[in-house]
Amino acid sequence: MRHAGFARNFESTLRLLAERDHEVHVAFDGPFAGAGARPGVVERLASEHASITFGPAPDRTLDPWFALGLRLRLGLDLLRYLTPPFADAPKLRSRVEARAGALVRALARVAARRPGGPAVLSRALRALDAAVPVGSRTTEFVRATAPDVLLVTPLVELGEPQTDFLRAARDLAIPTGLCVASWDNLTNKGRVSELPDLVTVWNEAQRREAIELHGVPPERVVATGAQTYDHWFDWSPSRDRSAFAAHVGLPAEVPFLLYLCSSVFIAPEEADFVRRWLSGLRRRPETALRSAGVLVRPHPQHAAQWCDADLRDLGPVAVWPPEGADPVDPDSRRDYFDSIHHCAAVVGVNTSALIESAIVGRPVFTYLAPEFRETQGGIPHFAHLSEGGPLTLAATYEDHAAQLAAALGADGDLDRGRAVREGRSTEDGARAFVRSFVRPHGLETPATPRLVEAIEGLSRTRRPASRRSPRVLVLRALMTPFAGLAGADAALRAAVRAVLARTLSLPLVGALVHRALPGPLAADLARRSRLPGR
Repeated sequence: MRHAGFARNFESTLRLLAERDHEVHVAFDGPFAGAGARPGVVERLASEHASITFGPAPDRTLDPWFALGLRLRLGLDLLRYLTPPFADAPKLRSRVEARAGALVRALARVAARRPGGPAVLSRALRALDAAVPVGSRTTEFVRATAPDVLLVTPLVELGEPQTDFLRAARDLAIPTGLCVASWDNLTNKGRVSELPDLVTVWNEAQRREAIELHGVPPERVVATGAQTYDHWFDWSPSRDRSAFAAHVGLPAEVPFLLYLCSSVFIAPEEADFVRRWLSGLRRRPETALRSAGVLVRPHPQHAAQWCDADLRDLGPVAVWPPEGADPVDPDSRRDYFDSIHHCAAVVGVNTSALIESAIVGRPVFTYLAPEFRETQGGIPHFAHLSEGGPLTLAATYEDHAAQLAAALGADGDLDRGRAVREGRSTEDGARAFVRSFVRPHGLETPATPRLVEAIEGLSRTRRPASRRSPRVLVLRALMTPFAGLAGADAALRAAVRAVLARTLSLPLVGALVHRALPGPLAADLARRSRLPGR
């Protein structure tokens, strides 16, 4: 796992593997692993099952070849966003450009001006990347762990830093698999360049994405359903609506709207938008909109902006939990489920929480605001929600407000959530979406056992150890000087990060940074320097 946060998506999978007497070791890669991070979900599972262990993956950041491979794959990712499927995704393209080096950006611009240029450059970079050797730390780690199967997630981060784990396993004749972690992973990040033996996806839509966008052979892709959401199908609220409203600070006598916030990439200044959105509702002629409660739930990774937000002048409204909460334990999941179950309708920009709301059976709405044009219509996975999905779109704020007023007027059927999950609801859009996107094998068929069976099947396969062609050895020799330069650059950047981290760890300096910078910028600086946000 790239970091401990992905464990939330595979908690049921890890538990069932342990219950079936498999030994599982979870290795956390990336900057948030190790002593500075509390794995949470995996730590709890390890305390319950002796067969589950966890720890850090080897640090490969100072390996010169690792740095060079990362640069080459960033180039491949940039070229990916020059292809027709991403023609209307400028923000995704800009994100890759910001990470790619100046040389790669220049080569991509030159290639883009020539017919077939991106394809030619892509083939060249792919050949060079295939010649990058796996670092000794990675190979020794995989050899010492000696797994029957090596699984990775998410594999699709820009530059694909997990690629070398797959290559090490390939060299050691160990079957490999990619377990897709989320609904957006195959469309808005990097491209899979080292193909695993198995790719598990949620549904047929993701199966097509794996084949068409990543070149995975169809026979290697298995749609198991969304194991991440299995637990939602069995839950009931832990308290009634009056008790919940009192707990979060809303009046119990009126229905409430739930606004589910998005990540910093999707909505960097969402607190300001929510104030404008809510101010508009309070000025509407519909009594239901002027008097309704509004519960704003901050995104757990983008909650700093809400520390100084004050919406009390806008009627019955609560920001809860104010610091955000990742629902990874029973208490936080109960709070999260109750907030969705008891609301009249859900509003959001572009977030996986809208999928969870559809499972619970609440109508979900969004307004195509101009400031989110590039992170709604300009993000390919948004189509899963908006094109035949559960999301009710409004092109204008006036239409959006009218839709919410109608939803508030229909409030009162608090059992419709379970009806949607059981397939008895007349809300055909939500039911059809849940059936096709979350549980393609039937609403009563959980995904976790199917995912575990696919992993068990992979463990029974045998593959020969790979061999290097003479061309790979020649390319590797030619690239050796460039690997040294890339490694030196990586070492310099690591030293700068270390100095920055030590400086920001001083209480006075950290306070001044958070005071001087807007919340999202301060949080991003903390993230890049491997420090906790405000």
